[in-house]
Order: sequence, then structure tokens, then C-alpha cells
Amino acid sequence: MNELESKIFNLLKLKKSSKKCAERLGITEELYNEIKHKILNKEKSEYYNLEKGEAKLDCITYKEPKSPEEIIKLLKIDTSKWKLSQYWNKQTSSYWKISALVTRLNPEESSFKDFINSWKPKSYNIESNFILTKEIVCGILSVQDIHFGKENNENIDVDFINSINYLINKSNSIYSLDKLFFVIGGDILNMDTFQGTTTNGTILDNSLKATNAYIQAFDTIHYAINFLIKFCKTLVVVYIPGNHDRLSSFHLALGLSKSINSKSIEWDVEYKERKVHIWEDNFLAFEHGDVKSKQTPLVYATEFSNEWGKANYRTLFTGHYHQTKKIEYISTQEEIGFIHKTLPSLSNTDYYHYHNKYVGNKRAAVLELQGKNKGQVSEFIYSI
Repeated sequence: MNELESKIFNLLKLKKSSKKCAERLGITEELYNEIKHKILNKEKSEYYNLEKGEAKLDCITYKEPKSPEEIIKLLKIDTSKWKLSQYWNKQTSSYWKISALVTRLNPEESSFKDFINSWKPKSYNIESNFILTKEIVCGILSVQDIHFGKENNENIDVDFINSINYLINKSNSIYSLDKLFFVIGGDILNMDTFQGTTTNGTILDNSLKATNAYIQAFDTIHYAINFLIKFCKTLVVVYIPGNHDRLSSFHLALGLSKSINSKSIEWDVEYKERKVHIWEDNFLAFEHGDVKSKQTPLVYATEFSNEWGKANYRTLFTGHYHQTKKIEYISTQEEIGFIHKTLPSLSNTDYYHYHNKYVGNKRAAVLELQGKNKGQVSEFIYSI
């Protein structure tokens, strides 16, 4: 600072008006304010804690910043390396003191942003053998609990593609699929955070980073959707959240819906934990199955009363337990009123399941077919 700037800087501490300070120095008020503004914008301090990935930035300014963008500009924050977490302003009689807390961006976040910006939809050469002359049915392909990124699950993408190829080719040799309900989500990813934990923070045994697991899942399901639309009149993609990946699986489903443009696809990717679709007189309900309740049939009869009344055959498809189970609720006329089916998983066993003796379940995927006025007409199983 020169001599005049030093004098003005010292006068700032007195908290006097600009007019009085200018008179004391024998200069104009305009010149005083100009130098004062220059001084205040120079005063900036920085404190970095690299171990915690945090930094505290301070400066003083002549006017109050009105938005986070102004704070970032004022403190010259490099937004490619740091993000603004908190900021606060304190007014004095002569200036504003600005303080901000910034945190270093996780390298995973940067790589994920790079992936989103650079990703382009793939094209596939898949021959279709779809003929609408056989018995017309609808299909339910609810392959939940894939757990991309889980320990011992490195080749789950190959297992998944092999399963849908097998199931669809078996079905196509006998039936014509009017609608195919393809359920995605339901713990399609093993983790939901960059730290490799579930949505609720449970520590997991993983074989991939979160971003790599997301990419593997996205590419696999992207192929599967492009494959399945070749073998049915209409493909209905139904998203169901799971307890492992509530946020990440929603992002995946939404991203898929924006990346594939086909008039043969109906996208049901709204975030809802229970969903129902009607095909002819079949009531098809979907959820992950991690919430137990003896009132499940009543819940669906109440929440989806219109759909319930239109159907003669009502089935709920869930996952979560990595095993096959079936519960039938019989009406007073001794007719089946509601069936709850827990479907198996293709996922491998990790250390957690091994340690807790959750072993012995068959790795499998199931395609169920339902006909008009018949309910279930067939079931195809792919086992590993």
C-alpha cells in the first residue's frame, strides 16, 4: 500500500462516515470511496485443511453479495476443484466481511460428470423374430437384485444378458408377447454412495467403484431394452426402487428413458415404491419387497381400487430375499384372490451373505406369461 492507502485503511477501523474521513485527509469523498473500495476487495485470507479436504476463505468488500454465484466470483473459488458448502456475511459500519467454507470435490464426482458428458447411446444389430400369430400373452420379466458392483459379481452383466436371451427365445418359440413388463431397479446397484454404502449408510462388500458399477449397469440394461423391444409389440419399462440404491437406481432409470427413443416403449420411471399395471383382466403389482406387512393385499386393494375391480387375476411380484416363494390369498368363494410371488436373484453370494449363512439359494431369473381370462399360462426359468 502507498501512504494514502495506509491512512485510509487505518481510518476504516474508526467506523466513521466516508465524508468525515475524507475531510480529515483533505481529499474528496469520491476519491476516498474509490480507494476504500479498492482496499476492501484486496483484503482476502485463506485457510486450507488438505487432510479434511476443506478450506475457509475470508474477504471484506464494499457491498453485500446477493447470491452464491457472487460469493464464488468474489472469493475466486475454482469450481472445478472446490464446491461452496456454506457462506455467511457480516456487516460493519464501513464494509461487509464475507466468510465461506468450501470442500474439495470428490474425484469420483468429476469422473461421473465426465462420463455423463461424454456418453453416447450405443446402436445394436439385433434380428427380430417377433410374429403376432401365436397365442397372445403378456410377459413379466422382473429380474430384481442384480447388485452390480457387489463382491464376486464382476461378470453379472454376462449372466444377465444370457438370462434374457434364453428366456425370450424360449417364450418366442411358443407365444406372442403383446406386452412385456420389464422391471428394473430393486437393488440393481449394490451401493448408492461414493463411499460404497447403501442408501442408509450400510457398509458393503464391493468389487467396483460406484461410478464403474453404474456404468456397467447402465450399459447392460441399455442393451437389454434394445433387445427386448424386438420381441414384443409393446415394452413397458417399470422402475421400482430398492433398499440398496434408492437414488442411484432412479437416476439410472431416468437416464435410460432419455437415451432410448422408441414408440414401442412405455416408460414408467416415476419414483413410487408400489406400482400396478393392467393387461386385459390381469392385475400386475410390483414392489421391491423389503417392507413386510400382513396387510399387503388390503394395501393394493385400497390404493389401486379401480385396477383391482377390473381384474380377475391379481399378482404381486417382489424380490429382496434372493429366493423363490409364493403366497396365495384365497377368497371366500375358494377362488384365488391375490398371489404374492417372491422371485429369485442372479446375484452371487458375497462375504456378508456367507458370514450370516444366507447360502443355498438358486441363482435364477424368471419370465412369467399371463393370458387373457387365464392368469398365468406359463413360466420359464433360467438357472445358473
